Amino acid sequence: MSIKTIKAAITEVQARIWRNRQYRAHTQKQLALIYRATPATSHRSRTQLAALRAAIARDSRQIETLNQALMAAIDSHESAQIKEILTRRYINDQPFTEIAAAMGYDLRWVYRLHARGLAAEPSRPV
Repeated sequence: MSIKTIKAAITEVQARIWRNRQYRAHTQKQLALIYRATPATSHRSRTQLAALRAAIARDSRQIETLNQALMAAIDSHESAQIKEILTRRYINDQPFTEIAAAMGYDLRWVYRLHARGLAAEPSRPV
């Protein structure tokens, strides 16, 4: 997988975790309100909570795996400059303007090095 593909997958999984956490909080509030309701309703809510907890745990493990793959893809480059740009961009989520300022490079040069880093990345399965 390419660096951009891995980063997109991480962002997607993070959004799914956030959504599941919001839904879990909502379900917990509903369970508190209906705790004295019918046993079937209470059981259904507890089942939903357990499923949400499992989904969040699964997605958290997937993010860890994707982050390791992202770091390995970045570390596979030989150039320290390209490694730093890719790390700042994809690990630290810095915009290109901040990267250029922090490294003392022209913005266009950062774009070029970034493009070289993406073009030179090995195409190995993750």
